[in-house]
Amino acid sequence: MIRIDLHSKVFPWLIISAVLLTLAEGAAKPKRCESPWRTFRSVCFMFADNNHQKFEDAQTICYKKGGFLASIRNSQEQGFLIKTIQGMGSSLARVRWLIGLYQYDETDNRAYRWLDGSVSSFRNWMPTQPNSVYERCTLLDGSNGYKWRDEICSNRALFICRKDLEKDGSMSCFKGHPPPQQIFEKKGVSVTECLEHCRGQGFPLAGSVPDKCFCLKPDNINALKEAERHECNGHCQNQHCGNNNFITIYNLTYYTDTAESCEDLSQLGLSNPSTYVTKSGEEEKLQNCFSDDGERKSLKTHRDNSFNR
Repeated sequence: MIRIDLHSKVFPWLIISAVLLTLAEGAAKPKRCESPWRTFRSVCFMFADNNHQKFEDAQTICYKKGGFLASIRNSQEQGFLIKTIQGMGSSLARVRWLIGLYQYDETDNRAYRWLDGSVSSFRNWMPTQPNSVYERCTLLDGSNGYKWRDEICSNRALFICRKDLEKDGSMSCFKGHPPPQQIFEKKGVSVTECLEHCRGQGFPLAGSVPDKCFCLKPDNINALKEAERHECNGHCQNQHCGNNNFITIYNLTYYTDTAESCEDLSQLGLSNPSTYVTKSGEEEKLQNCFSDDGERKSLKTHRDNSFNR
């Protein structure tokens, strides 16, 4: 029988240790993505490893599952994808996977942006890529060191989806439209431009419908009714947005990447004269970009909005 001296100086620490151990055992486990999604930090990735689809169809599938065709925003995410694919077996290690980077301007093979609206500048192209204005979609190529290559969008491939670990995440769908305040109207305004415009005006939320962008605060959407994601079925420059009766609300706290310059924003298709947030090193700053006549020539003629060509 073990005897404990109640007067010992060690005894209080035994009690404290026991309490801490009990609390640790009862503490909630770190949040994880539900299968078949794989967890990486605060993000979930899904690998459609037996489902070959065209880019547009893969985009729709990811959207219906609560995410987007995957953006890869840094080398750490790229490394996670590579490691996961390599762990899925030799039959999948050298195949090609569609990701959510697309050429938005059919005349310029440098004009790429992410479907989910991220302005991340991370790229991992093969040395000769992208090399064709007719190959407007992007593959992560396991047969070439998991570098990226452009591809004809109507060709089928496996694909990777991405969503936020938190349920509401970066985008939600609501029925109705917010009060007509802080509206930015522009023919064909993209989700990317809407997000960066609202960020530059100091708003945490951006609402997107065709040709309109709403810069919002949380109390602006209190009167709106949350809707199913699939009901926001509009397209704004091939990016997901609302429609006549529904609006997509993007939460900018999930978009931590910022462009480095006005030129970088221009390369993503932005052209509206306004104040934008840019980043030099670790320091963010407000910067006035684009003169009244500074619209990119390529934005004036989007002759083909379809990927299936």
